[in-house]
Order: sequence, then C-alpha cells, then structure tokens
Amino acid sequence: MERVKIKLRHAAKQEFRVTLDYREEQDGVLSQVPHPLNEAFKNWQTTYRQLDAVRSYIAPEPGERSDVAAAIAPQPRLTVHKLTYHSGYEYASVVKKQLNQWLNSGDNRWQGIREDLIAIAGELNRRQVQVPLLLDADDLQLCRLPWQEWNLFENYGFQPEIALRVKGRPGYEIKPVQPQGKVRILVVVGRSDGIQTQSDLAILQKLKSRGAEVTVLLQPSVRELCSALWAPQGYHIFVFTGHSGSYSDGQIGWIELNQTDSLSIAEFKHAFKAAIDRGLQLAIFNSCDGLGLAHQLAELNLPRSIVMQEPVPDDVAVEFLQHFFDAFSQNTSIFDALHQARHQLEHFNVPQGSGQCYPGVMWLPTLCTRESALEQPFSWQAMLKTWKLPKTRAGLLVVGGVLGLGAALAMLPFVVPSNHRLNTPPEIAAVRQDTFAAVPVPAGTWRYGGSTTWAPIRSTIDAKIRQIHSDFNLVYTQHATLPEGSGTGIAMLMTDQIAFAQSSRPLSDEEYARAQQRGFELKQVPVAIDAIAIVVHPDLPIDGLSVAQIRDIYAGSISNWQSVGGPDLAIDVYTRQAEAGGTPEFFVENVLLGSSFGDNVVIVGDTTEGIRQVARHPGGIYYASAPELVGQCTVKALPIGGRSSGQSVAPYAGERVLPKDCPNRRNQVNFESIQNGTYPLTRQLFVIIKQQERDQAVGEAYANLLLTDEGQNLIREIGFIPLR
Repeated sequence: MERVKIKLRHAAKQEFRVTLDYREEQDGVLSQVPHPLNEAFKNWQTTYRQLDAVRSYIAPEPGERSDVAAAIAPQPRLTVHKLTYHSGYEYASVVKKQLNQWLNSGDNRWQGIREDLIAIAGELNRRQVQVPLLLDADDLQLCRLPWQEWNLFENYGFQPEIALRVKGRPGYEIKPVQPQGKVRILVVVGRSDGIQTQSDLAILQKLKSRGAEVTVLLQPSVRELCSALWAPQGYHIFVFTGHSGSYSDGQIGWIELNQTDSLSIAEFKHAFKAAIDRGLQLAIFNSCDGLGLAHQLAELNLPRSIVMQEPVPDDVAVEFLQHFFDAFSQNTSIFDALHQARHQLEHFNVPQGSGQCYPGVMWLPTLCTRESALEQPFSWQAMLKTWKLPKTRAGLLVVGGVLGLGAALAMLPFVVPSNHRLNTPPEIAAVRQDTFAAVPVPAGTWRYGGSTTWAPIRSTIDAKIRQIHSDFNLVYTQHATLPEGSGTGIAMLMTDQIAFAQSSRPLSDEEYARAQQRGFELKQVPVAIDAIAIVVHPDLPIDGLSVAQIRDIYAGSISNWQSVGGPDLAIDVYTRQAEAGGTPEFFVENVLLGSSFGDNVVIVGDTTEGIRQVARHPGGIYYASAPELVGQCTVKALPIGGRSSGQSVAPYAGERVLPKDCPNRRNQVNFESIQNGTYPLTRQLFVIIKQQERDQAVGEAYANLLLTDEGQNLIREIGFIPLR
C-alpha cells in the first residue's frame, strides 16, 4: 500500500528529528511543541473531561483502588453549562490556531519537510489518489495532538486519514485474512453503568444482514472471556464497549470487564494471542482512552485497532460505530471508513440548540496500525470470501507516534518523483556546483569506510575526485575484524576511526541515540537511489517472483521451486551476513518485515561469492544491489511483482540479454522503473556525517562533490539513480 510517513524522534536542544518517507526519505528538524500549544491542549482536555455527558469517568488506575465500591463509583464531575460549551469551543479553536502556527513556522530544516509534503500533495492530486498519513513519534504528546487540523492538508487538497504506527515484536508475521463465509465478530460488553450499550449492540446485530456472525458476551467473567477467545474457529473483529482506560504514559491500558473484574491485556494475553493467531484482524475499543490497549495488542501481533484518545460521550460513541460500519461493510478501506466516520461527527463540535456539544470530539477516534499490516489486504469482502485487488489502491500517510512507528513500511519504493524537490540540508544545498573543481574541500588525508554497495562509487567517482583535488586524499579503511558494511562503517565513524561513512540504509534510532550519548549528532545526506535485484541460476525456468514469495523463500517456508511455479528442485538460499551490511539489514527490515532468516539460508562473505554460488547451483537464489548483479553473465536477474499494478517489473531495461550474448552485450539497470517507483525494491544511498569539528567539514565536502552535476552524472554512468 502506498503511503506517506512522518517519523519524529527526540533530538538534542529539545528538538525533534524528522524523517519524511514517501518513496524516499527526507530529513529535517522540528522545534519542540511550543508552550502556548501545550497549554491550549491541556485547557481543551480539562474542559472536555468536565462534560457531564462524557461516556466514562476518568477511571482510577487499578492499583489506586482501595475497595470494590471505589472501583464502581463515578468520580464527581462538573455540571455542564453553556459557558463550558463556549469555553470548550474556544479552547479547541486555540489548539488549531497554535498547532498551525507551530507547523507552518520553523527554520529551513522544517520548511524543507513542509515543502516536500506540498509537492507530494500536488502529485497525489494529479493522480487523483488520496492516501492516509502514518505518524511515528517517540513522544506521547505528539500522538495526542490533532494533526488532521493542519491547514496544509486542506489548502493543498490532501486530506489523509492519520494513523498511529504501533510497534510489534520482531519476528511476528501478520496473519493474513482467513475468509470464512462470514465476518466473525466477538462483542464484549463490559461494565457499563451510565452507558447505553443497547444502541451499540443494535448496530452490530444489523451487520448480520451483510454477512456478519455476531457473538455477544454481556459483562463476562474472565473465564468466559478467555474461553471465547480460545474458540478454534476464531474471529475477524473484536469489539469492546464499556469502561476502559490507560495509564498516564499511554503505554498500558485496562478494561472494566464487569462490576468486580478489571484487567489489562497482559492478564489474558495468551487467550488474546490465540485469537490473533486464529485470524483476528481488528480490535475496536468504543470506550475511553485506549492508546495503551492498542500498544499492548500490537505487541501480541494484532495488525490494527481503533481506539478513542479520550473518554467518549454515549451519543458520539454510538454514532461513530454506526458510521464506521456503514462504510466498512460496503467494502470501503478501513482508512476511508474511519475518515468518513470521524467527519460525520462534525455536528457535535459546535453548540446547536438543545443538542449536545463536544468541541474537538472529531479528534478522538484513532487508528493504530502495524506497518507490516499494510502489506495484507484487509476488507469486509476479504473476510467474507475472496479478495480481489481494487482497480485503484489508496495509500497511507503516517505521522510518527509514541506507540512505536519503528521500521520502515515494507518494500515501498524510495524514489524521488520528477517534480519532487530533494530536501538536502541547507548548508549542503547552498554550495551545490556543476563540477568537482568548484567544490571547496579540506586538505589532508581522510579515512572513510562502510557499505559494500558503494564499491563502484569508490572505484570510479572517488578516483576522479582525487584527480581534481589531489590535496583531498581519501583512504578507504576496513575494520580490522568486522565484515565490511554500512553498520560497520557507522560504528567506525562513532569511534573516531574514520571521518565519514558510506551507507546503503538510513541511520537507526539506536545509532542516533549512541551518537548523542557520545556528545555529537549524526546526519545522513542522500546522494543516490539504488535498487535490490534478485538473481537465480540462468537455466532456472522462473519468470519472476513476488515480494511475498521472496519473503517466504528467505524465511524457510518455501524450500522448493515447484511451490512458485518452477521445477521440482530444492532452493539454495544465499545472503551476506545481516549484522554489518546495509543491504542485508534493508532486506531483513523490508522484505522479511523484521523476522530472522530461516535455517535454510547460507551466509556468504560477499557478493562475488554469492554470484559464484548461484552460478554453481541450479536452485540458487541471491540478492544484492542492482548495479552489482544486473550486468552479470552467470546469473539471471528476476522481475519482481510491482505494488501498484500487480505486474512484475524487471530490474533491467528492455528485453533480457541471454547468457550466450554476454559479455558482448550486458543487461542495463532499469533506470525508468526505479526512478518512477514501479520497481518495488528500492532504497537510498547516504553519506553519514559526524557533526563534530573537522570531521563534519570532510563529510559535507564529500556529499557536496557527489551532488554536483558531475557527481550525479557519474552516479548514473555506474548504474545508480541520480537524485538530481
């Protein structure tokens, strides 16, 4: 699924490090949440929670209860008067005003991100595609802010549904939808004093006419709940209505099961995990604050959940459920269904005669999703019977969230559209020149190291740089014991063994954090685009593979070529070591979705050895950078199933050159498909710069050289995609 993602992480100087990810990654910096915005949000939140019609009181945390009476007695609330309505409406308006002042200001490091979003909006408008937005942040307050009120979206015709990314445990694969002829829904009505849950049940029971099978548990015991979750036939959707809550940090939540039992997900996780393993796809908590619940369920491998970010009034909760299922059961995507349902709550925002007014209530319904869940088709029709790819596929725009926006969305192309301005840091953009000779460089001998994917650049471009700048002496340096690769180079940079590093993957959160602990910042500058090619023995009668098939082969669940339309032949699977190399790390993160390689995978020392092994074994398969593999005579590069059209896209241009015609003719990299994003396995190459004294000047000079017209032309000549 196409998507835009904004990832925010705490950085030095009380700022947020920002990565905008849409086909490529762009870096920036956002200032801390300003005090007036924080105060406005707190005022709105306080006023909202005073509303007498709020569905749930602000429940005491389980450990704070002294007895059962305290657990079931509502805490006192202020009676709602017109003045409260008026104040709440004005507070919500101030939140929107302060939010827009914050997001529309800032220095060039943030304005570059904003301009990139505008360019993305223009592209999506031309394609007439609306995509959702995924928020990945390590700060709870960022998750709670109403990002959908940023006027950039409306001004430029880009109104995505905003989702929070929740982080699952590594190695857990999302279970595909299991069609059962019925959409199986388990509804749990918990402790509901003061709540009219009959309306919720009536809405859900009506879904039977649309192919749903609804099982209802009314204030069940813990035993009854667990027994239902362990049901062998499983469920597609779990709905909880009743009282629930989260701790102040948003990371842990609990539900009020009945008048005496209150429990967290952790207290019946084995039963819930069993339901997830049997195909549970979505949990809806139509109750009070549920961010903590969403986080816990993601760790159990639940693909997605819908929660409320605050206690929700009865009439709002009922109407939301009605609008959401009206849309979703008509085979609308979950993002579009949620978007429609939220917007249909708009009339609750302003005073209207005798009707209730809940300013800001549209901000409450929130979709929390695992990124890897976006790879799995999920719709009402998919649960009923068979899945058919829609003619038009909506995308997802994600803005970072404390719930763990973690790994990048699997296998989306990181490609710069032709109209998309590259967000290069301003200090580098300012000195761009046409030739190497025009770029100032610091004199001296400088050690550098890192990615093996960069080998063609080092042998060709770096040699030309030395010819022009003889006093800029670059010396490639390997670690004494560790294998070559991006991770090794970055580690060497942080321990002062080299002046800058070359990487075929972006910096990780852990690397940013380690650098800060050492007293400096790291910066990544994109300079080229690369593709990952998959090669097999040239005589293997396989025309192509999908990303899912490649994942299954490297995970060990497919071990014979017969399973993917080939001959009855065992698959010999090869990879480089994952710990140090950027290419294997990218593959694990984006193809295996964070899982480990299967026991069937054989580790080779480098790409040369990988090519030799595939050439020797008729069932061999290997992956590496496209410029390293596409032109080889002894292996065959395979087309890969594309994302938007479902058709396979080759990493080579035109008709494949056969081995008998090679090396007189060689296959060439498919620049067009990699550039426009139709080839699915693409990434960026980065110069990693240490922002500390002289090393920073060296790294920036090297990045400047590669971003000249001369450098970009040479990058294309050796088989990579230039950014300029």
